[in-house]
Amino acid sequence: MKTLATIIFAIISLPCTEAAEVMHRAKIIKITSQIQQTPQFQFSGTKEKQVDPRYWLEIEAEIEVETTDPSGFIPELEAKWFAVILDKSTNKSVRLLGSTVFQNLRTKDKKVFISAYIEPDTLEKFTGKDKPTDSDIEAIALTISGNGIVSDGRHTQGLTKATAEEAANWWLKWENVSLDGMILSKSKTPFAPLWTDRYPAEKSANR
Repeated sequence: MKTLATIIFAIISLPCTEAAEVMHRAKIIKITSQIQQTPQFQFSGTKEKQVDPRYWLEIEAEIEVETTDPSGFIPELEAKWFAVILDKSTNKSVRLLGSTVFQNLRTKDKKVFISAYIEPDTLEKFTGKDKPTDSDIEAIALTISGNGIVSDGRHTQGLTKATAEEAANWWLKWENVSLDGMILSKSKTPFAPLWTDRYPAEKSANR
């Protein structure tokens, strides 16, 4: 016959089916862009070669984040980037796309920054300029998503934000040329070793 103490222990040991589900919230606050020169590094062991620095477009987003996870981290967030650039050779706008999965986003400061890049060859090809400018990009948009990420209350704006014609949903509805893989993750650029404390780590393809 079971004692009262044994019964109480058994009840306490049962898994809690009503435990609060871990949720993460993310809201895009701002998207900015600027032209960056290819960074120059000092190195040894190889012969020096003459290189003229070229110009990249850096896109950065500020995201407000919260989590109910005791760790204070959001495990994963996928960012899908969109940009529109005018192709001077055809006089038609082209939509460029790219995506990155970030991992272990720290929510202690209630915000994180993420970035992506458009390489010099792409910019020069479409603009016809050796030194493109930020104004050569007609529009930029970003969508974010991830397992357990919700959008409610003051985060109802949360998962999509654009810098131009937001109401038109151009990043989803596009009839002209669209080129995937043209917006690069930071890890695929010469900027990879820079600003590591500013941006969360990217998830590699084999993880």
